Amino acid sequence: MGAAMTGSLDEAVQRAAAFIHAIVWAEHTTLWDLLSDHGRTAALSVAMRNGLDRVAAGRIRDDLANPVERERFLQQLVGGLRRDLRSVELTELALGECHAVEDGSVAVELLSPSQLPGIDAWPAGRLVLSRDADRGWVVDRLEPRLAGP
Repeated sequence: MGAAMTGSLDEAVQRAAAFIHAIVWAEHTTLWDLLSDHGRTAALSVAMRNGLDRVAAGRIRDDLANPVERERFLQQLVGGLRRDLRSVELTELALGECHAVEDGSVAVELLSPSQLPGIDAWPAGRLVLSRDADRGWVVDRLEPRLAGP
C-alpha cells in the first residue's frame, strides 16, 4: 500500500474517531457535519418511518429547517445511533483495523473491550466512510454488531 493511501486511511480513521466522539458526547451538529449525503438521506429516511413529516425532512435536508426543528431531529439522531450501539459501553469503544473496500470506501472496525478475563476486545460493528471531493472522508453508515463475544 502506498504512502498516499496510508495517509488517506489515517484521515478516514480520524474522521471515524470524530464521529464516535460526537455520538458519545452528543455533539449532534458535528455528527450531522460528518455524515455523507448518503448517510444524511438514510438518517432522514429512518426519521420519516418514525413519524417525521416529509416536508420537515426536506427542510432539514436542504438546511432550511428552523433551529428548533433541526435541533429536535439531530437530538433524535444521536439517540438512535446510541441505541444502535446499546450493546457496548460507548466511552470504551475503540477503533480497530481500517481497510479499503472495492467501491473506494473504507471500513473502520469498532471494538469493545471484553469484560471476561482472557478474552480480547470483540468487534462491535464498523463505520463505512466514503471520500467527498469537498469535505474529505464522511460517514455513510454505522453497521453495529449487537451481540457480545
